[in-house]
Amino acid sequence: MRKFLFIPAALLIAGSAMAAGANLVRSHGPRSLTPSPALDIAAVKARLTAIYGVSALTTGNTYVGSEVCLGCHNGHLASDKSSWRDTKHNQALRKPMVEYTLIAGKGVVADYDQNHLDDFQQGLDFNAISSKFDKYKPNAPKLSFAGGTYFVTIGTLTMPVMFTQGGTGDWKQRYGLHVPVTDLPGGLSADIYMSPVQYNDKTHGYVAYNPGNWYDAANQPKYTAGMTSSQIAANTGASYSKNCIGCHATGVRKMRQTATGEWLYSGWVALLEQEPSTFDYDGDGNNDLVNVGCEACHGPGGNHLMAGGDPAKIVNPAKLDYQAANEICGHCHIRVVSVPNGTHEWPVKDDTETEWVPGSTEPLKNFYEDEPGLWPDGKTSLKHHQQFQDLYRSPKPTFAYHHVKCIDCHDSHGSEREHMVVESTVQEGVEITTDVDNNTLCLACHAKYGPFASLTKDDIAHYGDNVPEIGAVVSAHAYHPYGPERSMGLGRCTKCHMATTATSGVAYDIHSHTFEAIPPTKTLTFQAQGGMPSACAVSCHATKVNSFGLGLDPDIAVWNAQFDKDTATALQKYYGPEGLWWQTEAAPPVPLRWMPSSNDDEDNDS
Repeated sequence: MRKFLFIPAALLIAGSAMAAGANLVRSHGPRSLTPSPALDIAAVKARLTAIYGVSALTTGNTYVGSEVCLGCHNGHLASDKSSWRDTKHNQALRKPMVEYTLIAGKGVVADYDQNHLDDFQQGLDFNAISSKFDKYKPNAPKLSFAGGTYFVTIGTLTMPVMFTQGGTGDWKQRYGLHVPVTDLPGGLSADIYMSPVQYNDKTHGYVAYNPGNWYDAANQPKYTAGMTSSQIAANTGASYSKNCIGCHATGVRKMRQTATGEWLYSGWVALLEQEPSTFDYDGDGNNDLVNVGCEACHGPGGNHLMAGGDPAKIVNPAKLDYQAANEICGHCHIRVVSVPNGTHEWPVKDDTETEWVPGSTEPLKNFYEDEPGLWPDGKTSLKHHQQFQDLYRSPKPTFAYHHVKCIDCHDSHGSEREHMVVESTVQEGVEITTDVDNNTLCLACHAKYGPFASLTKDDIAHYGDNVPEIGAVVSAHAYHPYGPERSMGLGRCTKCHMATTATSGVAYDIHSHTFEAIPPTKTLTFQAQGGMPSACAVSCHATKVNSFGLGLDPDIAVWNAQFDKDTATALQKYYGPEGLWWQTEAAPPVPLRWMPSSNDDEDNDS
């Protein structure tokens, strides 16, 4: 049985004899057994100097790690932010450890037959079952486990899983691999490559994720045993360091290409390790600050720590103006390529590998070029992780009544609510408990203004006492009965203004952040491009309610069938250019930028 060893921070971090790059003591205990320790600032200084040199104390760009932050922000010296540990920000990348098998947010969760044994330990062979990998037989992937290590085999290559991505119980899980090579010490690639195996938590099924990175046009493996790292480096589409790590780590210390063409990311060292959420990504012997931690939003914490917690030495998004605050979230919740060369898929100046960091005096827009995945109206999201671009295609950031920040609705430190939605807010001096399903999240801000001018903040704060009055106002705006907490969501703000616009490999839904109630006119206008969803159809009238005698069609990926055209025509009588309830302008006849939908068995969404 594994023994849990707990060492005070002063002993863990200090030790002048510890050489730069030396391994840190690891603790594998669950959080309840690993309290945030008190910090010894002198020991931290010594440790930072040992790792990075004297400049670590003077440059102001040194990352120390969230567990160091929690040494103070644990309710003792500062407010308790330890709930961050249980957020998707901290649960994206995990070291695969057998003691966490089938534990959502911690370990491998793949269990397609629900027999309570993960599919790697079971030895799942896709050549022996029917799946999305059928056309690659007899070289379809095989999953295995041996000696504490998880493996994916494709053809003659058996590759160790270095980390899992996702697997939080309501999302997806992918697997990052080192590839065997003949020309590097240790016999494994320097870079980590994302496998074609994607497990979907909700459906317990698999899709093939970007299989073209691993199989050729004849469905044969591209890579075989005995290849060199330069041959593997051609697999740039699967390179996690080149394409993804910038949004899945807290700071990129260095990024470079090796002599053989592989991409090598060097992370900031996790001074206090907490596996599986920190692990040695770059192979230098130290665990790295993978995942989105405190400093991803607050900026490097070295100066703040060395100055004894001086608040002037750290970024507080809550005190920034709406543009600066939103850029912090937008740094990752965005679909872009780097500038000037388009090398990476996150904001960075790739000619100098200069990262944008919170608190930067240079605007985020200088670090990227837009590459959104949109429906043919050039506005509505078809792909995920582009909420920042959605928001800035809406009037919300400069809304007349309230300049909207992402953190007005989302709590990055963690929430019991889905999508990390805030549980309360203070508006004009009134504290309001908020919920998406009963509209209080939206009405907390919208009360007193526009169509909701007759409602007060106090009405929303005492929602249970004022449902009839609130319902009457919302119904007058929505032309629908009021029952937002029912499963249908009648009169729920988000059903119209944040409709589901796509799914990604049936793993999760994509909700519009433009806040447009997408009109059925757009379904008809863009038929030549395959159509597109309307909020009316996707939320209710195509999927749940047969109001027009046309039947139902829950497939929200297809919008050019006769059913879709007939439904849009019927809906347009109420919400359209001459709508009885709401009148809209015709959709623009020429699309701006859009991306056609990919099919499920070749899920190209990253």
